[in-house]
Amino acid sequence: MSANASAQSQQLNSVATQDVIGQNVTSVSQLSDVRPTDWAFTALQSLVERYGCIAGYPDRTFRGKQATSRYEFAAGLNACLDKINEIISAGLADKVSKEDLATLRKLQEEFAAELATLRGRVDALDAKVTKLEAQQFSTTTKLDGQVIVTVSASGSGTDNLLTPNGTLSGNSGKANTTVISRVRLNLNTSFTGEDLLLTRLEAGNGGASVSNSLDAANNIFRGFTGFKNSSVFDYSEAGNNFTLGRLRYDFPVGKDARVTLGAVMSLNDHLDHNSFANDESVDFSTRLFINNPLILPVNDGAGAAIAWNINGGAFSVRAGYVAANANSPTSSVAAASPNGRINQGLFGDSYQGTFELEFAPKNGEDEKPFAVRLQYTRASVNNLDYNTGGLNLEWAFNKAIALFGHYGFGNISNRGTAIATALPTYINAGATGDSLSPQTWSTGFAFPDLFKEGAMAAIAVGQPLIESKVGNATQTNVELFYRFPVSSNISITPDLQFIFNPNNNSGNSTITVGTLRTVFTF
Repeated sequence: MSANASAQSQQLNSVATQDVIGQNVTSVSQLSDVRPTDWAFTALQSLVERYGCIAGYPDRTFRGKQATSRYEFAAGLNACLDKINEIISAGLADKVSKEDLATLRKLQEEFAAELATLRGRVDALDAKVTKLEAQQFSTTTKLDGQVIVTVSASGSGTDNLLTPNGTLSGNSGKANTTVISRVRLNLNTSFTGEDLLLTRLEAGNGGASVSNSLDAANNIFRGFTGFKNSSVFDYSEAGNNFTLGRLRYDFPVGKDARVTLGAVMSLNDHLDHNSFANDESVDFSTRLFINNPLILPVNDGAGAAIAWNINGGAFSVRAGYVAANANSPTSSVAAASPNGRINQGLFGDSYQGTFELEFAPKNGEDEKPFAVRLQYTRASVNNLDYNTGGLNLEWAFNKAIALFGHYGFGNISNRGTAIATALPTYINAGATGDSLSPQTWSTGFAFPDLFKEGAMAAIAVGQPLIESKVGNATQTNVELFYRFPVSSNISITPDLQFIFNPNNNSGNSTITVGTLRTVFTF
């Protein structure tokens, strides 16, 4: 049966739609349930063996005696008519015998009603396809989206920062209950079936999480998204107007490599992945547990990334580069920075380049239950130079429990100025030297499919910034959640977090944040 006739058969027969058209048969006797006593058997046998115009099914059956099989038989007959018409149109009429033409006429008369119904249904299907093509959004682009809505409440006391002379200064009071929302619309365009042009639009209600509300200090320490903003929800702060959240093009290079070029991209789409702590819509909300703050100090901007799975094996190499001010051709003075003029552009401040080596062997089920990633980042943020390393680990002991975590270490140095002058909000009074040697870590356990398939519970603890020159204590974060899938498109996640010694200050009260997160996908 030709491809068109096969599609027609599948539209006519609900049983046949469950079969996959197989190889061409060379003899009608291979179609086991067509009885030789039927007069059509000889006719079908002659046409199949002479012109090869009917395809069989993997189980070698034709279902010739079932009521619906007359329509299926008519589809095969129609295919043979098309085949012989092609032969005649090609000027090869002498290749078709008069006996075969007479057989075709007789078969047409016998199955006239089925042929008429078949062609009517095909015409209706063609009309629907034409309408769909005329009204569809795009032949190359698919739209998907995500909506996050959270209700967040907090119990907290004072929130203090160190002043340059070493005294405490801050705000007191409790954060009010808030509603935070974010909407993302992704336009996924493919031109070859293997590439992807991602255009993302996103907006929100401008909601801010607890640490934003309590700490209004300038974010001098831009690189440490996990320190000052360690309790910031990764989906907060989206403004009321739609902005361009992603504009990048991914394409394969050879068999095992993939390259990304982007005017607006984020390196955490390509680096520092973790199966249990990497996505604010399905697991942890706060930035400390989503990514290593020392490995991704800039993260967002214009740049490129490459991923190479070496020979399809256990080792993968990834690298990425972004510049946050790539659209600015001139230098500028950061309003809140004592570090003076900032050189911008594609290769200027702020920028980061990151390299990652992953080892993730597959098991017998073609899964990767264990993965370890070694990382290195070279970056510049507000004239502060970052040289940092990291480790990202995940290990699923079995289907029900997994361990995950990351560790970061390195050096942050100021160009010719004391680090205390560059970061007066955070550095202890009297601190000397022009560099820091920070560390960061987090670890936790995840429990996939807990109580329900698709659900997950997890708990994690971590310290965003360990450095004796910053504050008089070390901030510690704890977060736990349980994601419950209501359906394939809706999930609800209760989340609880505790922040001890916020901003590395023992004078700050512990912050407790309870959140109910609802996520819709479409």
